[in-house]
Amino acid sequence: MKLVINDNHIDIELLDTQTSKDISKMMSFESEINTWGDEIYFKTPIMNIKLEKSSRNVLNFGEIAYWTQGNSIAIGFGPTPLSFSEEIKLITNVNIWGKFDIIKFDINFFKSIKPGNIIKFIN
Repeated sequence: MKLVINDNHIDIELLDTQTSKDISKMMSFESEINTWGDEIYFKTPIMNIKLEKSSRNVLNFGEIAYWTQGNSIAIGFGPTPLSFSEEIKLITNVNIWGKFDIIKFDINFFKSIKPGNIIKFIN
């Protein structure tokens, strides 16, 4: 499974969660990127994913989340309007379902992504 943004292929390592199992059944799709501070997120066609007990709203760089309230995949890479200092704090709790190589795709890569860019989810 991978994400393609601006001709860059981000391989996703799935975690052992119900959300990752549900997302792994999803067909490939394209979506438009939105941003909120140093977070990108994009709508998915998958719905009805429930918030897991392990959900949280503060992420580590390299984690990929699913925002159940917005049916969206979210990647935080720095402070958002709710953050204290440099933490990656999202607006609500999210399910962490995957991660990516933070050496290959660093914070500067994500800062280059603009709202309206198209992202492809390839399964």
